[in-house]
Amino acid sequence: MKFSLLKEPLFQFLVLGAALFGFFHLVDKKKAEAPERIIVSSARIDNLADGFARTWRRPPGKEELQGLVDDYIRDEVFYREGRAAGLDRDDVIIRRRVRQKMEFFAEDISAVEPSEAQLAAYLAANPARFKTEDRFSFHHIFLSGTRRAETLDDDIKRLANDLVDASATVDTGVLGDAFLLGDEFHAVSVSDLTGMFGDSFAKGISVMEQGRWQGPIASSFGQHFVYLDERIQGGLPPLDTVRDAVRREWSNARRLEAEQKLYASLRERYEIVVEAPSPIKSAQADANR
Repeated sequence: MKFSLLKEPLFQFLVLGAALFGFFHLVDKKKAEAPERIIVSSARIDNLADGFARTWRRPPGKEELQGLVDDYIRDEVFYREGRAAGLDRDDVIIRRRVRQKMEFFAEDISAVEPSEAQLAAYLAANPARFKTEDRFSFHHIFLSGTRRAETLDDDIKRLANDLVDASATVDTGVLGDAFLLGDEFHAVSVSDLTGMFGDSFAKGISVMEQGRWQGPIASSFGQHFVYLDERIQGGLPPLDTVRDAVRREWSNARRLEAEQKLYASLRERYEIVVEAPSPIKSAQADANR
């Protein structure tokens, strides 16, 4: 009975709620006090810049240096608040670890199962993340630029004339060269076409008319005459087919939002003082803009 109670969702919710209440009571209490000061000294900025240079083999640019300073301040805020809340007990006192604990705390706050309406709204608001690409089914005649180096231009003109009134069922093997990937392709996306043939070929297919021979279209292999059999229009899929992906994206967005709100509320309690970097580091940052 004792252990079954611990597994009850309502009991777990009450425990989490009590923990959150205690934490934010502590935060609200400290808000009334004078803010602590976080000083980012010029020596600290130099150390951040040196660490960046050791990693990337170049000094940071001005925006990169500012990003390092902002991240240091974020570390310090989470570290102090995590330590004040006792999150560093029975653990190694490491700034990154405490910051992670605070971020995990924010994640716990946001860990709510989304409703159908929320998932549907998120899908509609972010179509680019879930939209399916157009897909194409086609067959082609390949003219190798390597094998036909001397006759390629003449062969293209001859084949273009032969295909003016040709049907879809011409013998592609007789009219062209053998192609390593085959003569027919079914429901291939634009991304896959780009990976196989190159960007120019994929763009050519995407604007091609259906039901007749067209070309030539250049690829990284040579020239192609293409007969487009079918164009499968892409678009926003039904929620049922992408539910798991939408749930992951929704949960991640909610987690980031909760973390940012927590950080913003905690940072307000601090007076931030950022000293000017040393002249040498400042000059290096300007040079790398």
